[in-house]
Amino acid sequence: MTAPVLTNIYPSTRHNSSFVVYFYLPQKHQDNPPQSNQAHPVKLPKYQYAAVKRYGGFMNDTNIAEQFSALRKSMKGSVWELTIIKEHSVAVYNSPDERDTCVNEVILWLD
Repeated sequence: MTAPVLTNIYPSTRHNSSFVVYFYLPQKHQDNPPQSNQAHPVKLPKYQYAAVKRYGGFMNDTNIAEQFSALRKSMKGSVWELTIIKEHSVAVYNSPDERDTCVNEVILWLD
């Protein structure tokens, strides 16, 4: 597995979001990546700034929502509060087998 795995979340309705998953390609493969009919080269989000909150443990829907809420709350009253866009991301740095020692990040993209 590559690390980090970045997942962009595009909210649409409460139970129907779209996801795009990005896998890091090691430097030695970047000039000649393995080919797949299901994988497509992409560029990272165009945003220059992000607010990031790192946390540990196994990532699930409940704690992702809690971490995003805490990050938004920490930005309350700042000059960045009004620049938060709907698209947001999560990053995972460990294998899913490492449930207790995972390092995760929630990312709010700023316009």
